Amino acid sequence: MRVDCHSHLGSLEDQKAAEFWRDNHRVPDWVATPYLEAMQSVDRAIMLAHWGPPSINSNDVVAHFTRENPKFVPFYNIDPRKPGVIGEIDRLVEEWGGKGIKLGPIYQGFEPDDEAYFPVYEKIQALHLPILWHQGTSFDARFGPLEWSSPVRLDKIARAFPDLKMIVAHLGFPWVREVIALINKQPNVYADVSGLRLRTWVLYTALVELVQYGGVDKVFFGTDFPWFKPDEERDGLYEAAAIPRGTNLPPIPAEVVEGILNRNCLEILGIS
Repeated sequence: MRVDCHSHLGSLEDQKAAEFWRDNHRVPDWVATPYLEAMQSVDRAIMLAHWGPPSINSNDVVAHFTRENPKFVPFYNIDPRKPGVIGEIDRLVEEWGGKGIKLGPIYQGFEPDDEAYFPVYEKIQALHLPILWHQGTSFDARFGPLEWSSPVRLDKIARAFPDLKMIVAHLGFPWVREVIALINKQPNVYADVSGLRLRTWVLYTALVELVQYGGVDKVFFGTDFPWFKPDEERDGLYEAAAIPRGTNLPPIPAEVVEGILNRNCLEILGIS
């Protein structure tokens, strides 16, 4: 089963789409059609809501779209600093069918392992929801503290909440080796390869580390659509695995790539 564990409905910059939603309470065809067409090559996909100003990736849009298209699994965004966030999590699950949470400290401006947020993680763990973290750098967060985006900060959370399942997006780029260490250390921490289509050498060296050190069975396929489509990310993995051909570089077994492509992350995460 092929699952895209990291997709967005549309571009964050498409303010015309956000205005269309506001005025019509409907996802415009120029957003819905490309998404649906791209996702024909996967069996299921996790759709991530995003933080920031209203966009076509807001919680309410994701709730509407995934209700109409049950192939797609909603992960909602929350602000852990917000008063009443515990009740909001309940609402996102009970009323909007939420199956997971998306967080990005470098964007949202919070220190992830600050114990002030532990009641939030405790609630998420109690509801058996996974968290997908953007825990890496970003071109679009100039004033976001880079030190807060280190994936090592998640180890404290994993120690405090051992049953909380977490996924580190984009292999935590550029802290790929730290993420590989983390997913090997913590049984309920995973990673995805989304958004690395054009970073072929990063993907190759990550695959080498995963083969030699371990953890390849904890890596999920993802795209970061609309930036990349499933077929493009698939080809990126194949291209990375092909780098050592004709050289003395460490080879990547074919089953490693196929395992990432066909790993059922929904089953692993306990999502029906």
